[in-house]
Amino acid sequence: MLLSAIIVQEGLNPIKKAPILIGAMNYLKIALRLQARYKWFTLLNITGLALGMLCSWLIFLYVSSHLDTDRHHEDAERLYRVVLDIQTPAGPIEHEEGTSLPLGHTLQSTYNAVEAAAFCMRFYAAPTITVTTAAGSDHYQEDGIAAYADSTYLQLFHHDFVQGNKHTALTQPKSVVLSQRQAFKYFGRADVVGRTLNINHSIDLTVTGVFATSDDRSDLYFDVLVSLPTLKILSPQYQDQNYTWIGSGKWTFIKLKAGQQPSTLEAQLPTFVAKHLGAEFHHWQFRLQPLAEIHFDTRYDGVVNKPVLWTLVAVALALTGLVCMNYVNLSIAQSGSRAKEIGVRKYLGGSKRQLFIQFMLETAMVVVAAAGLALTAAYILLPFFSLWLQVDLTLTQLASIGKIITILLSCLALIFLAGYYPAVVLSGFNPIRALAGKAGALTGKQQWLQQSLICFQYTVALLFMIATVVMLHQLHFLLQEDRTGVPADAVVTIGLPKADLSRRQAFRDALLSIPGVEGATLQHQGPLAASLDGGFIKYDNRSTWEEFIVRDRWGDDHFIETYKLPLVAGRNIVLQDSITETLVNETLLQKLNITNPHDALGKQIVLDNAGLTATIVGVVQNFHHRSLQHEIEPLAIYPLRAALSQTGIRLSTDRTEATLEAITVAWKNIFPDDVLRISFLDQSIANLYRTERITGKLMTILAVVSAIVCSMGILGLSAYSALRRTREIGIRKVLGASAVDIVVMLGRQYLMLMVVAMMLALPVAYSIMHRWLKGFAYHVPLTWTAFLIPAIVLISATLLLVAGQSLRTARTSPSHSLRYD
Repeated sequence: MLLSAIIVQEGLNPIKKAPILIGAMNYLKIALRLQARYKWFTLLNITGLALGMLCSWLIFLYVSSHLDTDRHHEDAERLYRVVLDIQTPAGPIEHEEGTSLPLGHTLQSTYNAVEAAAFCMRFYAAPTITVTTAAGSDHYQEDGIAAYADSTYLQLFHHDFVQGNKHTALTQPKSVVLSQRQAFKYFGRADVVGRTLNINHSIDLTVTGVFATSDDRSDLYFDVLVSLPTLKILSPQYQDQNYTWIGSGKWTFIKLKAGQQPSTLEAQLPTFVAKHLGAEFHHWQFRLQPLAEIHFDTRYDGVVNKPVLWTLVAVALALTGLVCMNYVNLSIAQSGSRAKEIGVRKYLGGSKRQLFIQFMLETAMVVVAAAGLALTAAYILLPFFSLWLQVDLTLTQLASIGKIITILLSCLALIFLAGYYPAVVLSGFNPIRALAGKAGALTGKQQWLQQSLICFQYTVALLFMIATVVMLHQLHFLLQEDRTGVPADAVVTIGLPKADLSRRQAFRDALLSIPGVEGATLQHQGPLAASLDGGFIKYDNRSTWEEFIVRDRWGDDHFIETYKLPLVAGRNIVLQDSITETLVNETLLQKLNITNPHDALGKQIVLDNAGLTATIVGVVQNFHHRSLQHEIEPLAIYPLRAALSQTGIRLSTDRTEATLEAITVAWKNIFPDDVLRISFLDQSIANLYRTERITGKLMTILAVVSAIVCSMGILGLSAYSALRRTREIGIRKVLGASAVDIVVMLGRQYLMLMVVAMMLALPVAYSIMHRWLKGFAYHVPLTWTAFLIPAIVLISATLLLVAGQSLRTARTSPSHSLRYD
């Protein structure tokens, strides 16, 4: 009767005698029925695998979005950016991504290996672009879309021109080329060659070309490119052939001739330095940075380190392994329920190979269902995920043959990894023992494997949780640490149009009269900024340049008062027609081996970057002017009038909307034709740590998912463990065991596994996070709470799940339990 029932219910006709198609249909039909029969475990398996696949695909999208950056340019393997390493005797190597304007073309004329050279310089502040049409004038101001470039830049990097000639479009002064996107935005059409627009109310530019808007990811793409000769008109200092003018956003690119090696050219560059800069710059070493490294080398202002991406990939693989182990554990635990079914199949002539295929097909069905669920969830959640991470991710990024093949191969690998071992174990049951109900019990090796997998799951989950806690703690420190005496959320900056100094000063004075405004200054950048200018100095009439870089902050006589930067010696600068005074920080004096700051007062320094000589009138207490990944560097603060392109405003803590409205009114009174754009300092600080924020958020997701997957596995295992030991539990209750005794009995093994997992995870987590924190010059300490809290959370969740299942079984009447077979 038992055999007949199973045959009728499951359709177990001898598959080996059926044609291939009928056999395949039978495999599929049986697999579907079995998945429906064990719906609880099917649901656990599909959900766990779907969560793992969803997270892995999201990480794959994020990582591939970085790896695809600037890979579309022709002859990319021959393109290099010239960067600078400065070896200072008093400290580590200084890495500079910005070099001087004349460098590239001098290299091209000097060395036969260089086929072409180009220069590009980002706009430091968003330019005001005015477009006048018959309907009137429209003003636009956007960050990060505009740069100065020479004509070679358009040829080295992919620009598909739809109008104009890329070879000549940027050769003449007062020329500009636009992307189609920007042309439509400004003029409502793409055929705009010959039209004019005004930049910063100072010069009219003629559109000489339009290129197709690119969807390719690039750090070198700008929608507005102004000709380099125009820069020399607006800023005559760039007419000078000064090779020591370095700073962020000034990029020199070269293209080597086919067959030329970068190392050969690099070996000749010390001679170039000696000839064009002089022997005193012997510590300068120009390097050729491959185009493929620009996005990933954070020493030279890259976006993200490749080790960060590979770490995320490793974490995604670990999560995939975790969900596979979860599937294996649940499948092995389920073996007792399927022992008789397997015995019947073998009794009816089913071979081990056929059963293996059947079990692999069941796994494939679960993986396909999980993939469908993950894909649906990705389609729904990706817009919210992108918004939360503040990255541009879409499923269309996967629409390439290589990525589709990668995903399909990952699904096949998942089927094999998750299904192979359970299929081997289940298909290997002895039919006699299976029909006698003796094949479902786990052997010693299988129990050891199951416990090892559970322990590994706990270890991985605990590692993720500890890493997340430490990362979030460090990120909170980075974002909350006061760089000056002013809270970051109390400072706003406003980009100023290109106007004479008197109008900018009038705006600053108008701000100071507004209730709620406690300070205002004209500046080039605030005290903390991502882009840096700098150069070398000569101190106190010394004949040689000091062998360290001095960073610049250009601000007026209200700068230190606005940001509450205390003076440790001397006084504030006095704004005059010419620059005669400067402030320096304590680090600069330390580099000069000056212990008493008063000794530096009245001394003169030659500022190479500004081409002037100024007297030190005050010493400012050190403050962080870069991200906390960097040590505090030598700094000079002086009022370079032409560069005061921002207003920094300190607001009172009880400011109201009326304060911001009054600022808007003051702006319209003085700059009626310009766009007002207000930025908060705390957001600027957050942008400095964009990669850390994204990594922290991804790790948070992974930690939560790993904990959920572990919990789902424990939920299923504890349910089967309680079910398998129902008769034993009934006997223990008859003999006087309480519900608590039953919970302790069933939960003991999981608690022991948790202890082992902690012993494995804690030292590994400490080592990894200690190394990660060392990447910051300033960081939080590694405290015991960062390790203990995740462990307590995971242990508590596990014990609650086990206790819930155990109590349900413990409350069953012994009379029912003792009848269980």
